Amino acid sequence: MVTNLKTLIIQQLKQVFGNLDVYDEPVRQGLKTPAFLVLIINDSQERKLWKLSEWEYLINVTYFPKDERNAYTENDDVSQIFKENFRYIGNQFHVNRMEASKHDGTLVITFSIKKLVREIEEETLMQTLEFGGVHIDN
Repeated sequence: MVTNLKTLIIQQLKQVFGNLDVYDEPVRQGLKTPAFLVLIINDSQERKLWKLSEWEYLINVTYFPKDERNAYTENDDVSQIFKENFRYIGNQFHVNRMEASKHDGTLVITFSIKKLVREIEEETLMQTLEFGGVHIDN
């Protein structure tokens, strides 16, 4: 689930913002800007009734602007585009509680995604049937 979710976010970023570099691990050296960094910074599970669980993921998307001199304007534009195009991830996951903030010339967008999951118990198939003395193997 986590890998699929991260892949969907990266695909959507490339679709909306063009072929920018998108990283899924922090970069120590060689960061090419403009670029995005996608991290799932927290995940949780809450058990519900009737074998349901709610999984929640907290996602952090950091944007590194191209031009440091106009970083605030560029970050404002990216934030607006992000809000307009990331209401859903991959037409599967509803985006909740989106926040955007600026730190050290970067734009940090944080949001959560929830998913309901139903536990499925595996059933043991019947191996042998008997009808009126007739033995049938599966």
